[in-house]
Amino acid sequence: MRPSLKPWRDSASIILVAKTAFAPAKKQSDFNYKLLSIKRSSRSGFMPGTYVFPGGAICKADVSRDWLKLYEDFGFKYDSFDKLNPKDNRPKLFKDTNDVDLPKFLSLRIGAIRETFEECGILICRSYKINYKERIARWGSFIDLPEIKKWQLKVHDDPEKFIEMCRKFEIYPDVWSLKEWANWVTPPSLPIRFDVAFFLTAFQQTPAAYAEEMEVSHLEWGTPADYLTRNRNEEILLPPPQFYEMCRLKNFLDIDNLLKFSGERAVHGVERYFPSRVDTKDGLYSILPGDDLYPESIDETNDQVPFVDKLPASHVQNRILHRSPYNNAVFTLNFKPKCNHILPSNYPVNKL
Repeated sequence: MRPSLKPWRDSASIILVAKTAFAPAKKQSDFNYKLLSIKRSSRSGFMPGTYVFPGGAICKADVSRDWLKLYEDFGFKYDSFDKLNPKDNRPKLFKDTNDVDLPKFLSLRIGAIRETFEECGILICRSYKINYKERIARWGSFIDLPEIKKWQLKVHDDPEKFIEMCRKFEIYPDVWSLKEWANWVTPPSLPIRFDVAFFLTAFQQTPAAYAEEMEVSHLEWGTPADYLTRNRNEEILLPPPQFYEMCRLKNFLDIDNLLKFSGERAVHGVERYFPSRVDTKDGLYSILPGDDLYPESIDETNDQVPFVDKLPASHVQNRILHRSPYNNAVFTLNFKPKCNHILPSNYPVNKL
């Protein structure tokens, strides 16, 4: 046990899905949408080479209250954001620590949009000039600006340039299209730790994407089933949060149903998923909230992973078994997710 650990950094990521077909699904393997992932560069300091949702750490530029002034210039008063901040199920990540910074429910969204633009060149913004018929909509909106790659590099090098770009082109981040989806916390046993908000946004068409060259190896669009199968075949590496959320998304073949569910569910907030890791002869387990074996409290200063031959029997299970970095399985038994969320699809379908 170390006497002190580096703090968890506030972060935000976007599960970005785009419609690819308009016909209803005819069989169980038909998805009418794909979701975007980025492959981290081998030079990345955190989980290099893994496939993740776009996003990253929140910075000073994201928490500036200057964003409220920008929204005011477009006619948005503070109560315009009320529906983005559920009253219940507010994890530590979403709780404000002072009255100076922008409220967390906004700064996390702006940070996620900025990071997505930096990494993928996808600008989740709206404008009176382009989206003049509706200022707020359930579908996400993206804008392809002149010299977008030039601005992508500028914002990557200096996050303060993001609000400057919005002012210049008279656009504003489409925070309303980002639906709260999940909150994952890096276990203390890992050297770099993040407290991450996952949002979901859906587009009616696939946007053009431009991979940032320094941190992103490449961008990829695929269905949840595609990613899970390729992970199983040892073609791509999915970190535990991405693996678990892909299993949740696998329940939805139709993007309209996914968008409807995410919007209705988001008003209930999210539960904080801080995995409790236990090593066994079967492999490494991530024990998640709701599981009978999940501890009442987690010592965030303890970076040790205990070992037992076999986990004791339990009536309620919500866990991931990592037999190897590629061989993962979600197990749920008698488990009902909080916050009106959906059970992950047990993938692969097997038993302990």
